Amino acid sequence: MFQSIVVAVDGSDAATRGVDAACKLSEAFGGEVHLIHALENKAVDKSDHEKLASGGSGLTSDVIKSAMARAQSAGITPSSATVAEGDAFDEIMMIVDLYSADLVITGRRGLGTFSGMFAGSTSQQIAKHASCAFLSIK
Repeated sequence: MFQSIVVAVDGSDAATRGVDAACKLSEAFGGEVHLIHALENKAVDKSDHEKLASGGSGLTSDVIKSAMARAQSAGITPSSATVAEGDAFDEIMMIVDLYSADLVITGRRGLGTFSGMFAGSTSQQIAKHASCAFLSIK
């Protein structure tokens, strides 16, 4: 059923629960897990910006390292782990398309109704535009 699972991680507790859910689904259905962490300009670690400026070689983040370790401790080796710079929605959807995902999982932090009305959330955008199943974990 779920052969390609993309998990967006941002270091939040909800995203960590998303990694756990992806591991359980991967184990149940034999699917691959693909991790993505999108570094938006407002929340980018300086060392990650320097690595991106030098061509992105060896780009890592503590968030993606932590997600990989979490998956591996559950017995799942992610098939890919991507750190990207840009709009989270665009970067996540690029990975969803690249790996022909049939499920995308995000954590839901909840901007609240006022902030969400103006900014919208990445989870809301994915739910609206994804061509595959979507699971939002709170």
